[in-house]
Amino acid sequence: MRSHILAVVGLSFAVASLEAEEKGRDLKGSFPGLATLAVPEGDSPFPGEVAYDAKLSEVINKPLPLEEGAPEVKRLIATRLDGEGGTSYFIDFDPGPSADPSFVITEQKSGKVLGNIGAESLVVPGNGFLYAVGRSNRMHLEHLKYAVREGKLVEVEQPFSYVGLQSKAKVALKLMAKKDGGEAIANIPAGDAVEVVLRDGEFLLVKTQFGLVGWWKMKENVMPDHAEIEGIYYAGD
Repeated sequence: MRSHILAVVGLSFAVASLEAEEKGRDLKGSFPGLATLAVPEGDSPFPGEVAYDAKLSEVINKPLPLEEGAPEVKRLIATRLDGEGGTSYFIDFDPGPSADPSFVITEQKSGKVLGNIGAESLVVPGNGFLYAVGRSNRMHLEHLKYAVREGKLVEVEQPFSYVGLQSKAKVALKLMAKKDGGEAIANIPAGDAVEVVLRDGEFLLVKTQFGLVGWWKMKENVMPDHAEIEGIYYAGD
């Protein structure tokens, strides 16, 4: 009976983890009124799309000429970043050599590549910025913000990376008051429910069932089978 209950609880956490990731990919909820174009099926390890302001964009959705041995890059849209006119950019999707998806941002007039954003989904809402959602080659689903400044694609740095994952400990966790030690806040046994609030580098801010929070240092290269917290694992090869 106990093993059956534990199996049900484990399945519930897995479903909750997937639901949290799907909610985190909800581009229409965060940016209503945008049109969307799906990333080519099979090109990305996770579901993806590009969302854009139809008034500022032109849909292309055609593959670019292939270089021998290179993966197929698809030109999705041409778009301006805001409604003030000015520069238009191509947004291309590159699946990468080994499930390493990214969006390539190219200045339409000059053909200059400004940079690429490793992610499965991209939002160009027309407010001057680009927003990305990515899980591939990361430890959790990440939300990123970019801008074009002085002809370069730059990331807008956040103080922390939000996780917001309702999960469970797969190994015993010792939460600390500070990243470099300090007082122990809580000892969490394997199997207990936790919430991963945010990440700062290799450190996770974890909340207990009681509501205490403390820092825990994760391993940055664990695969799903060896995840120390359900849902926190390196999604790459």
